[in-house]
Amino acid sequence: MTTCASCKKEVEAWNKKCGSCGFTLVLEPDEKRRARFLRGPALGALLFTQGWTLGARVYFWFLLSLIPVFGIAALILCVVFGRRWSWKYGGWGDWEEFVKRMRVMDAIGVVWILLLAGAYVYFRFN
Repeated sequence: MTTCASCKKEVEAWNKKCGSCGFTLVLEPDEKRRARFLRGPALGALLFTQGWTLGARVYFWFLLSLIPVFGIAALILCVVFGRRWSWKYGGWGDWEEFVKRMRVMDAIGVVWILLLAGAYVYFRFN
């Protein structure tokens, strides 16, 4: 959380403007890098939603993704907002641990899709 210089309200770190008064926040370079990373899509959530939600420590979304009616909504929301929710509610020790876990979860998602595609090709044509 950061404080708006204009109205003194608390603003979440990844926002570019204050939601209360519209003041444009000035972010330091490390804060900009963090904000950009948090706003980015979670590739692992797109490719392997249930595994990603467990690894990212967003357990509510894991449970929701298991319900067929809500699964696609959970997938879309986790892709768009997952990193922010994971950082905010995941109880991470530090930023480096969080970034490392997100990259590992994205890589696991890619490997998962490649394994599924390989299995499909193998069983389809053998």
